[in-house]
Amino acid sequence: MTHRSPLKRIAWCAATLMLAGNVAHAADDKAHWRASGSYPEGHSTTAGAKVFKSEAAALSNDTIRVDLFPNNTLGGALEQVDQLRTNQIQMAWGSIGFYDKLVPELGAAILPFAATSPEQAICQMESGLGEFLEGKMAEKGVLVLGWAQVGARHITNNKRPITSVADMEGLKIRTLPGEAWQLTFRALGANPTPIDIKELYQAMQQGVVDGQENPYDNMVVRKFSEVQKYLSNSGHFYDWAAYMVNKSAFDKLSADQQKAVREAAAKATAEQRAISMRENKVARDQLIKEGMEYHELSKDDLAKFREATRSVYAEMRKRLGDEAMDLVEQGIQTCEAA
Repeated sequence: MTHRSPLKRIAWCAATLMLAGNVAHAADDKAHWRASGSYPEGHSTTAGAKVFKSEAAALSNDTIRVDLFPNNTLGGALEQVDQLRTNQIQMAWGSIGFYDKLVPELGAAILPFAATSPEQAICQMESGLGEFLEGKMAEKGVLVLGWAQVGARHITNNKRPITSVADMEGLKIRTLPGEAWQLTFRALGANPTPIDIKELYQAMQQGVVDGQENPYDNMVVRKFSEVQKYLSNSGHFYDWAAYMVNKSAFDKLSADQQKAVREAAAKATAEQRAISMRENKVARDQLIKEGMEYHELSKDDLAKFREATRSVYAEMRKRLGDEAMDLVEQGIQTCEAA
């Protein structure tokens, strides 16, 4: 047994208390994050980001402060990818179609006509694909804390009504830069043209592109009815956004703060999905009310669109590999009745 003199015991206790105080102080260190979004103020994903901001503060005893910058305030959607990866911003929320140059496997989450309802799309993401993609993103220094389901994407244009696959021929359609977008619209006979979302309204107004494709609610909040005439219910993709954080910024948090961030993101994601489903149900009628000419595609019409894009799956398998595409096809089969 080791014996210490009274003076040594006092010194040892003081050092121990100081160390404990330093550890407690470190655990309470405040984090100040900048979060950038490519979606505008009124979008469901931004509403979810606001939930994250308030919940992260409340759950961390106000030791985590998040400043939100929606609508590409800090840079375009593609710029945000690099900003997040290099910790210029600590958080981002945006469409995963902009991130597939960083992680190509993200293209597996957005394939033509993989789902026909938000519930089915969510089931597919949660059947193993989401976890796989989170691992791939983490390898690149980005943590996905929540998958925001932003709804089915539909085609608009200013040239002619889209009532069949033949009507797509030669149309210059703005798309995201992702491989799935390029392959899908080429298979339909269109000319896919990637343009940053912050430049899209003006590009359509000036005739740089004939049209675009987005969920109904995003068209409403971005006022696309002002610069687009024809609308069809193509529903060619069920699209995803994500709530993402820089891994090194997250790793600097205490264990309690990390728990707070994850819980805040879970609440934000649940709230976002509920808002998105609710708003997409009424947004189409809002676009029609604002003057767009709507053309309903029947199940038979959509089956022909699906058949025209079947080759995309084989091509994506060549590009992404079997592991990602096996997860996709298993999810489609498992969630078919969702």
